[in-house]
Amino acid sequence: MLKTKFTYSRLLFTITLALGGNAAIAADCTDVMPRPRPPQANEWQTVDNGVTTTHIITPEGAFPSQDPFTNPPGSNHLDTVYKNVCDGNGVEMVNTLPSTPENPYNLHDNPVVSVIDKTSPTDDLREAFQLIKKSKGHDKLAVQKAIDILEGNPIPSRTYSGMALLHYKGPERIKHVQAVYDANNVKIGGIVDVHQVWFDGTIQSDAAMIDPSDVLDVPWTVRFTVDTLNRGHEDFAPMVMYFDDPALSPPGMPPMPHVLMDQTFFPMEDGTRTVYEIKMAPGKYYNLTYNWGWRKHPPRVQVSENARKMIAGKSLPQWEIDVFGPHPSASEAEKLAAIAKIGDLAPEKRMWNLLRSIKANGKASANDIKSLNRAFEQSQDRNKLPDGVTADPDSDWTLFFVNNTIYGQIKGIRDDSHVEYPDWKLRGKTVKIKLLNGDHFDHAYFNVDFGGRRGWENTFQSTQAIGGAGQWFTFGRAHWWVNAGMPTAGKPGLIITPPATGSGDNTVVGQHNIEMQMNYEPSRRLRWYQFDPLHHDFAIWSIH
Repeated sequence: MLKTKFTYSRLLFTITLALGGNAAIAADCTDVMPRPRPPQANEWQTVDNGVTTTHIITPEGAFPSQDPFTNPPGSNHLDTVYKNVCDGNGVEMVNTLPSTPENPYNLHDNPVVSVIDKTSPTDDLREAFQLIKKSKGHDKLAVQKAIDILEGNPIPSRTYSGMALLHYKGPERIKHVQAVYDANNVKIGGIVDVHQVWFDGTIQSDAAMIDPSDVLDVPWTVRFTVDTLNRGHEDFAPMVMYFDDPALSPPGMPPMPHVLMDQTFFPMEDGTRTVYEIKMAPGKYYNLTYNWGWRKHPPRVQVSENARKMIAGKSLPQWEIDVFGPHPSASEAEKLAAIAKIGDLAPEKRMWNLLRSIKANGKASANDIKSLNRAFEQSQDRNKLPDGVTADPDSDWTLFFVNNTIYGQIKGIRDDSHVEYPDWKLRGKTVKIKLLNGDHFDHAYFNVDFGGRRGWENTFQSTQAIGGAGQWFTFGRAHWWVNAGMPTAGKPGLIITPPATGSGDNTVVGQHNIEMQMNYEPSRRLRWYQFDPLHHDFAIWSIH
């Protein structure tokens, strides 16, 4: 269904490409055309005792079967081609080569680094909880400050001010790329500003979605301002996913998967602000930007989606608005209605409920303090299921949608900093996944292959001189494909886990089962990229 009409052999195109009034350049597309696309996975559903199971059989891999972990780098590893990739028309996609031997950071100039206060939300919450314990709940300022941190209310002097630990603000976090024109009023590009804060296992961002409507045919720039707070030390590695030219898709179908790449791999230290200007391909190709940190992955991850994207006839902003309202923090009533959509089993929601109770009563019991600290502890670890949720013993891992994010746990494996599932090395492996939903709205499931089936390159050069680790941990430049959840003609293709019912400790979670046969070998960089396509943002739980 998603096969193209093009020949993928060593094909040479010489194309004239006008880039915003600049001099025309010739595109050599040898070895950088879209790689062959397999058939879509075979997907069907059954129902047993009221619980739906989605069965998926992925197509066979195109490379010889070889364990990429025992025999690295594996048969699906491609020789690096130091050129921009081309789309299915043979048109060069500028800004798609992130690193070269001559320039390890090919998509940005030297970033600007400055010193900032490194106090994180975790630091301030911990201090507030200590004051609440000491005063037995009578310290009203400490109680309110903790509520403000969770709700994302303004907090003077803090770089994280306005970024909520309760994930209900999606409709207010949509950025629009502003077009840039030259002296002759010719559009030559565009720019959008994105602010992030990194701390513990968390990335907070003011951009849940980016709208590239005004730069569809010109390259553009994302200006990232990244504040690295306490325990946030990391390499900045925004990974962009690009589609092929949308005009090549069959009528009624989404754009075809093409290529993804880490755009940089630049080290950041606690207590610093780093400003990057990352160069992007023309906006018509844009799918999303996956911001991740290899030192804690998962859960250190956040995505900015393309706000133009449609799923089941509805735009991504509308999916968020239908749950949380158009302006969820505009008034107290709208805020409370939005936060009510978040399930009570979320550690962040438990803290919020307890703090509001302490505020109303003017005091905190010993049990309140104990419960508050327990919820705080569990909010720091998304690689273990929180209280009130039990892992399915018959599944390889259990994913719990709650607080518009994902908590997860692999059977028999426990590692807070790096989650792996070593049992899948060769094709033919079947995995069972239990999906649980603790929120009061639908969550969907989507699964993407990061180059196992269509191949991947390790494009990043050594950056050891400045402390970078890209050549060992980068996703490189990979040719992605969809394993599960792809829309098909005549049906939305959504794998839905229904919402929870009830409240508090009486919450009954929604359930869905996945059984997926993997008929190709994974890439060495990532086995599973799994997320909620309706509310992507923080709802990701990848497995290496």
